[in-house]
Amino acid sequence: MIIKKFDQTHFLTEYWQKKPCIIRGFVKSFNDPIDEHELAGLAQEDEVDSRIVSCLNGRWTATQGPFETFEDVCLGAWSLLVQGVDKYIDDVDELTQLVNFIPNWRLDDVMISFSNEGAGVGSHTDEYDVLIIQGKGSRRWQVGVPGDYLESIPHPLLKQIDDFVPIIDEVLLPGDVVYIPPKHPHNGVALTDCLNYSIGFRAPTSLELLSGLVDENSIDPATSLRYTDAELLGLRTINTPSAAVNSAEIDRIKQHLNQLINSEQAEHALLQLLSRQGLPNDEALKANYTIEDVRGELLDGVSLAKMTGVKPVYAEQQRSERFVFFIDGTSFTVDITLKDAFEVLLNNKDVAIGIDIDEEVLNNLEFVAIVTDLINIGYWVLLD
Repeated sequence: MIIKKFDQTHFLTEYWQKKPCIIRGFVKSFNDPIDEHELAGLAQEDEVDSRIVSCLNGRWTATQGPFETFEDVCLGAWSLLVQGVDKYIDDVDELTQLVNFIPNWRLDDVMISFSNEGAGVGSHTDEYDVLIIQGKGSRRWQVGVPGDYLESIPHPLLKQIDDFVPIIDEVLLPGDVVYIPPKHPHNGVALTDCLNYSIGFRAPTSLELLSGLVDENSIDPATSLRYTDAELLGLRTINTPSAAVNSAEIDRIKQHLNQLINSEQAEHALLQLLSRQGLPNDEALKANYTIEDVRGELLDGVSLAKMTGVKPVYAEQQRSERFVFFIDGTSFTVDITLKDAFEVLLNNKDVAIGIDIDEEVLNNLEFVAIVTDLINIGYWVLLD
């Protein structure tokens, strides 16, 4: 379960969502894109999700951020954990490109932890896939197999499990990675002051998807078909009790629901749900360009750069004559003839008109109008 030379196909075939592994030298000559002081600065911001987990004399505590000071909470062996750092730091967002063979909609976030010697969060399991890149320092990782483990809650913000038998017990150095599938118990203990970068992938249950689909509230009730009995006598016999729901009726109700799930509106709502990232609402990123401004800048050779953390999604096969894509729950619709140009824009960090996208597209007012909207919202920026 130790990979010394990473091969994408081998990893997806043999390990992804099947079994854990260590990937040695996954990132050659790894340089930390952030240090513990910058991480602490983020943990002081109101909109950033952070916590400190500490263990002193065998007693576990956890404190939710934001933090004004750290002296009173960084006690004993402690770890500072900050969620969604990829949404704020461009160089951290770039780490997600290391796993761009996994689609955008599966990516949750990059959580970064800084730990002092002996620190960790205890043995536990997660409900998602995670690749953890070792930054500076070193950490010992133990990973086991799924099982019926006794859960304990040493603090309201902490869930741990009893000891497990590890099938992996290795020390990671900068640039190494541990991959842990869902439900596999694991425990990481810092051997020195160290940074870790956890790239998490969401794996929603069918119930979570169904609930989220309804919560999107983007299916027009007026177009939702109302249930009809059709041939009631064909569904029920003369002797069927009135309180009974027979199998034919249940099948018909399921078909009724399937009609909704298979509709174009439901597909739209599903993609909208999958696109949600919780991007920060930063007024400083917003702009007030006109269509003429943007067209002029692009004609002058200015590039379009996707902002930090923006992960668009779209259906590869589109049903209508409009191309629809989604960013953080917002939908954008353009003529299907612009699909190729927008696919280039959505799938690349930086795009130059005339090089990556044909300059003729600037004659299309709809293209420039949507690009202007993306810039003014703060999803893209003009880059000299």
